[in-house]
Amino acid sequence: MPTPHLTKSRYLAAVQCDRRLWLSVHAPEDATPPSDAQRHIFEMGREVGLAAHSLFPGGVLVEAHGADPAAAIEETRVLMADESVPAIFEAAFEYEGVRIRVDILERRGPGRANETWGLREVKSAGKVKRPQHLSDLAVQKWVLEGTGLEIDSVELIHVDGHFVRGSDSESDREEFEWPALFCRVELIEELDTTEMDRVARRIEAMHATLASPTAPTREPAAFCKKPHLCNFWDACTASKSASWFVRQTGASAKRKVRMVEITESGRPWFSEGLASDLAVAAPPVWALDFEAIGAAIPLFEGTRPFQAVTFQYSLDRLDTKGEVEHYEYLASGREDPREGVARALVEALGRDEAPILAYGTYEGQCLRDMALHTPELADELESIMARLVDLLPIVRAHFYHPDLLGSFSIKRVAPALVPGVGYADLSGVKDGMAALSAFAEIVKGELSGADEARLRAELLLYCGRDTQALLAVYQALGRANS
Repeated sequence: MPTPHLTKSRYLAAVQCDRRLWLSVHAPEDATPPSDAQRHIFEMGREVGLAAHSLFPGGVLVEAHGADPAAAIEETRVLMADESVPAIFEAAFEYEGVRIRVDILERRGPGRANETWGLREVKSAGKVKRPQHLSDLAVQKWVLEGTGLEIDSVELIHVDGHFVRGSDSESDREEFEWPALFCRVELIEELDTTEMDRVARRIEAMHATLASPTAPTREPAAFCKKPHLCNFWDACTASKSASWFVRQTGASAKRKVRMVEITESGRPWFSEGLASDLAVAAPPVWALDFEAIGAAIPLFEGTRPFQAVTFQYSLDRLDTKGEVEHYEYLASGREDPREGVARALVEALGRDEAPILAYGTYEGQCLRDMALHTPELADELESIMARLVDLLPIVRAHFYHPDLLGSFSIKRVAPALVPGVGYADLSGVKDGMAALSAFAEIVKGELSGADEARLRAELLLYCGRDTQALLAVYQALGRANS
């Protein structure tokens, strides 16, 4: 059996946890498949990476893929020898059993003995994130210098959160202001001798880990979720008790003790003060849920990277007789959706001044953004904001169930309070990240009519499920008081 090699992703996995490295190579079947959220982040990163190529006119992409590393390395060598090539995209290298693909390798000029090169790493983040970005750059620099290259510049290229997309006439890829979208941060001074020596020591230890016949033993803890949740979390915690998960939460010591006691009792808990807090939202009452898209590359004129642009709502009205009326709105995706959402929402909620249930602060944030975008509706939208009743702090203060495992997400709370109300039966769009990913596909305008109709139906069903769950939680809490 060939000796397992390291890659940049394996190196970064090992920086987080040596057990994660071993499992990724020797037991990949134990990994949890990527979630909709992770797939969306991967796709967003891919799009940002491609956009960054525009910063290097004349750059050439290495076509050979990871399945044939030798071919990619040879293609890179040929391009490096061609002085007419100013930059190489996805340049491939291997040194001491470590294989990397460099986002962008820029030709800089004559050095002491050879040409000098610039290492460019592209991130869809809005800033430099230390230490993970430095670890990413450091291992690449170590490999490049190990192969004999002189690296005189190391840049982290990230999205500029202050960029504002211009008019729709710039929607064409060739006309978009790509250079203005990015910040280029020079970091070579931070990759000093101490940092590079650390890389060498780490790689030696990682090779030893991969050569071991058994996985390292490591007790799961907070490090498993930093900088990202490890894809072996489920496998490593499969034997843990419900109380163990509760102890991992960031709740206060006093609240954590109560949650553990309730979990171990197996019985739900309701506080005596629930009735008074819930009384602020007596029927008739509305339940509101928004979906918004926050793309790294802004999709609409006048928007910034990562700005939450509301494109959909679900709205349910529960009357004093227990009857529910449903309202919904989903934008076309052909233009900035916020004005359409705002106008439809103001019209629907204008029938009364009843309180509006939300779960968390997200709906208020979306309303504030729409008020700024449509100042002619600002007064009406501010009145709607004043009617919001956040159910999340009420739930946190007055309810706990053993099935929550320390989480107060509506997706945990609803089925715990009301068995049968949940999201498991949904196909396609079943969480917020899947929703924004689906709407992004609609905005691109490349779907067939049937595919767009399917996504729109899934979006309406998912968003409607959120308000259905919200009302179910509200009604169940009310019944607990009686």
